[in-house]
Amino acid sequence: MARAAAQLIAVRDGPNRAFGYAVVASILLHALLLAALPSLRELAAQLPPAPVPLVARLAPIVAKPAPAVPAEELRKPPAAQPRPVRERPVARPVPALQAPAPVAQVERPAVSEPAPAAPLTLAAPGPVARIAPQAAVAAPAGPDPGALDRYRLQLVTAATQFKRYPRAAIDNNWEGEVVVRMTIGADGMIAALGIKSSSGYEVLDRQALDMFRIAKPFVLLPPELAGREFELELRAIYSLKDQRSG
Repeated sequence: MARAAAQLIAVRDGPNRAFGYAVVASILLHALLLAALPSLRELAAQLPPAPVPLVARLAPIVAKPAPAVPAEELRKPPAAQPRPVRERPVARPVPALQAPAPVAQVERPAVSEPAPAAPLTLAAPGPVARIAPQAAVAAPAGPDPGALDRYRLQLVTAATQFKRYPRAAIDNNWEGEVVVRMTIGADGMIAALGIKSSSGYEVLDRQALDMFRIAKPFVLLPPELAGREFELELRAIYSLKDQRSG
């Protein structure tokens, strides 16, 4: 210790004074720890021991096997289950019906007979208006016969200009008379055109229709026949001796 103190004095007096102080402080601290060590051990002995940690482990669940059924039990038929017993309904007593109370009769007031009415006097009838019958509306008169004849003659005369004797009829010596029926409408146009009486040969009938249809626009309609619908009968004669007759 003396030696250590001498060293401390030398250090204190030397140039490393700070370092010397540090060494002295370290030595004193160790000395205090050594002196207090027995008391620390006694204190540690008096403390209760540290608790031991508990460790829980999960064990797998093992299914228990079903109890074995003996073979004799399996061979036995299933026992019949008892049927449920139904309770019969209990008849309830029906209460006796009471007789209805008598209904009071309501007296009706007497109805007086009406007095006889005075006899009715009928007034003399007034004058009755009579409606005179209207005269029947006269039907529109037909076309003027004179105008109709003049128009027919003009149409036949114009048709002779378009009359042709078919070559087939000439070669076969066909002759005949054709009567054509022509209907003129209210608009002055041909409404219908047909054969009323045939010559017996189609070529002659067709030629008669063609010549009257072509000649119609070249003949003016008389004013007496304008706005009326009428019919005409036109005659065409086909003869090899006189081809121009018509």
